[in-house]
Amino acid sequence: MGTFCMKLNEKAAVVLKRAEELAKSNGVRFQHNGRSGSFSHLGVKGAFTINKNVVEVKYTKPVFISDSMVEKQIKQILG
Repeated sequence: MGTFCMKLNEKAAVVLKRAEELAKSNGVRFQHNGRSGSFSHLGVKGAFTINKNVVEVKYTKPVFISDSMVEKQIKQILG
């Protein structure tokens, strides 16, 4: 299982709205309640929690996908 944290540069509501749109257009299952949520796509599954302006992400992935690739993609969506 991989875990990382990142600081949000915008309000959580703005970031989550953009993430929803990106997820939908790329076939990613993405659900949230404004403070926490989950996602899955192509064998990568994860969950996140937002506390103030910090997101903590935990995920599992197939062995053939690198942690750095997963983290890069998630950061692009939430960044």
